[in-house]
Amino acid sequence: MPSLRVDCLKDIEGLAEYLEAGFNNQDGPANTVISCEDGSLIITFDRAVRKNGRKYLITLSQLSDILAGYILQAYEKNILDKIIQKVCREFSKKDRDEVSRIAYTRLYTNSYCKLGNIVGTRRSIISDKIAEYLRNSNKMSIEGFVTFRLEDYVKHLEIEVERAIRQFLIERQYDEYINLLTAYVKMQVPRVPELNVIVQNNGSSYRVEGTKPFDIPKEIIEGFGISRSNPIIENDDFMIGFLLACAPVRVVIHNVSHFANKELLNTIRIIFSECILLK
Repeated sequence: MPSLRVDCLKDIEGLAEYLEAGFNNQDGPANTVISCEDGSLIITFDRAVRKNGRKYLITLSQLSDILAGYILQAYEKNILDKIIQKVCREFSKKDRDEVSRIAYTRLYTNSYCKLGNIVGTRRSIISDKIAEYLRNSNKMSIEGFVTFRLEDYVKHLEIEVERAIRQFLIERQYDEYINLLTAYVKMQVPRVPELNVIVQNNGSSYRVEGTKPFDIPKEIIEGFGISRSNPIIENDDFMIGFLLACAPVRVVIHNVSHFANKELLNTIRIIFSECILLK
């Protein structure tokens, strides 16, 4: 009867339970028996299985996938933390923690893509490596395998950390930009006490109007090339500049559900503390 030996220093009993649950959840061509011997797990295939035969290779693939899931669950966060500590060693603890938050969000939530896809990719990388290794060896140390044979998987995590760092820098630049604009608005003398922004049906152009009796000053209208009879801003990029020029005390945004550029909407809400959103 073919058998495999798996060593795990972290939690041999936990691994045994994980493997048993994994095999119980799959319909395989062969029965397996998992036993503990001298601190190692012995995985024995039934008598009908021939080494490197079809049933053996199918069951080996199932075992590899289960072990990959265990590595993701038991080892991945520690590997990820080590990568972040190494790559971000020049960062302050606060900045390093923020990079960690972004990396964890990318890897463990579905904010950026379907969670099943991104986790499945990592699991597949590990599973393929395990299957390749076990086709040529009947002994495996989980810790040794994670340390020395998962270069492609570790590289995948390193790429995600690099992306998290880029996102962190972009977000920090955005925060600095917001702080500058907020400070600028507070320094300005209001030219329009209340400004109405009516989002048009296309979601990316805006009709701008003062509130009677305070119209938008003529020089601002002409400076932005807007028709006084039909004061429409056609470009998102002009919108912030126009608002800064008007320096309104209050901004009222109408048809907010049509607003296509959510980042622009969020920026307006942050810069102008008195921002009212109307459906």
